[in-house]
Amino acid sequence: MPSDVTVMRDLARRYWSGDPPECPKHPGTRLSGTFVETTYADHVVLQCPRGAETWTIPQRPRQKEFNPRQVEGLVVFLQVGDSIRCYRCQSKLEMELEEDRTTGISSYAFTCVRCFSYGMWTGRPEEASIESPTVAR
Repeated sequence: MPSDVTVMRDLARRYWSGDPPECPKHPGTRLSGTFVETTYADHVVLQCPRGAETWTIPQRPRQKEFNPRQVEGLVVFLQVGDSIRCYRCQSKLEMELEEDRTTGISSYAFTCVRCFSYGMWTGRPEEASIESPTVAR
């Protein structure tokens, strides 16, 4: 069962992609949504036409997908025991991890609990690096 943060991340991602998200409580029903810009609390409001459900997703700052190098850096920070925070708003990141013990490959998904920015990385954690890629000369 996905966490509330994962559900909100996916709803915001679908909204910003222009593809109306599906209602989590009424499968097959598309949510209608709008972005509300205020002085201190920008947010997305999604409403289900079938039920009385309304989701309010804070978006200050607006949700973004982290670039691959940033997410790889989060994997490195986890290995050395550093605190991991959102690159955009410095809030806590929720992490989902799937490990394949036979191949040693792990899949990480990081989601900010405040702005729902996210990033995913798959590979061998011991091969993750924050070193600059070597430039061929």
